[in-house]
Amino acid sequence: MTAPSKDEVYAKVKKGLEATPFEPSKLTQLAGGSVNFTYEAALAKPLDDGAKTVFIKHAEPYMKVRPETALPPDLPEAYVRQTHYRGFESDRLHCITNRTPKYYSFIEDSSTQILEYMTEGTTLKEFIPKYFGHATTPKESDAREIGKTVGSWLKWIHQLTANDAEMHAIAEKNELGRFFRHMVTFTWLKDRVEQYPSVLSDAKEIFREVEQAVTSELSDTSKLQAIHGDFWTGNNTQRRNNVTLFVVDWEMVHLNVPHVDFGLMVAGFYYFWLFKSMPAGRWMMESMVEACGPLTEEFAFRTAIQVGAHLVCVITDLNRVPTDQLEKAAATGKEILVHAGRRIGHGLRIATLPAFSARQSEYKQFNQSLFKANLNGDLV
Repeated sequence: MTAPSKDEVYAKVKKGLEATPFEPSKLTQLAGGSVNFTYEAALAKPLDDGAKTVFIKHAEPYMKVRPETALPPDLPEAYVRQTHYRGFESDRLHCITNRTPKYYSFIEDSSTQILEYMTEGTTLKEFIPKYFGHATTPKESDAREIGKTVGSWLKWIHQLTANDAEMHAIAEKNELGRFFRHMVTFTWLKDRVEQYPSVLSDAKEIFREVEQAVTSELSDTSKLQAIHGDFWTGNNTQRRNNVTLFVVDWEMVHLNVPHVDFGLMVAGFYYFWLFKSMPAGRWMMESMVEACGPLTEEFAFRTAIQVGAHLVCVITDLNRVPTDQLEKAAATGKEILVHAGRRIGHGLRIATLPAFSARQSEYKQFNQSLFKANLNGDLV
């Protein structure tokens, strides 16, 4: 069956909004996004809270950018409502507030979410290089405030969901989210060995054992908890006043270990430091770790495994770094993954981890930033 055109999807969404409080006087399709169709809706009548514009997110049973890739039916309204209704705003501990966008409604017939529209919002992925990349003297305090806010919020949300039986049951339904996150972070390790044999071939067996160990880690869902699942700088949106961060794109909520969310954001900050030479990336990473601490040794090194695998598998696949830096990403990721794995190999049932030397200064700097405020140990 041929997927409907963008115009047909647009007409479907617009019709679904008719005769609702969210009927638009103007509906504008937005760029970006690989899975969902997104729109800005200028409302025919303001909502009770005064909102004149809302954000529309519509799902089809396939990926927007890859119609040949089928997706399961949308999770029920209860899932969407559970994720957004709570607001997920922790006590304001810092100058910046972190929260989710306001959830208005879910139109089940057309699989359409209606959410708060973030006027002139920009993602951290875009904000960091714009604000910190060109400044002759970027403000360290600003960068650390962002890291602290993100870290405090993530720690709070993980504590909130850890013992939430209802959230656990809802997140458990999203098996595709858990499969996808594992695939792009660990299953692809073997593929990267084939792509970069000169850099990764000596870690082939270790990668295989790590992938098997993490697969086993996911086998007992009673030991897992609901996580965001896609918690990176592209899904933290900053409003123009620079004091509110919104955590968006909750469709990947699934059961996993909390190190996944933590490692994704650490890797996101580390990216700016490693590849863009921005000290702000290091400051954000360090302050995020401090806000989440104190970390247990197991948590810290398991997070390092997540970061290393992300560098090897994801960063090399995103076309976000020049071709000549792809091997650097793979090599640095390998060093982090291997050394962290050697430290907690027994716990992950990893049998053989040879003593790699920490050849790269980038790896050593990462180690110091991730562990200096929490552990006395070292990865080597």
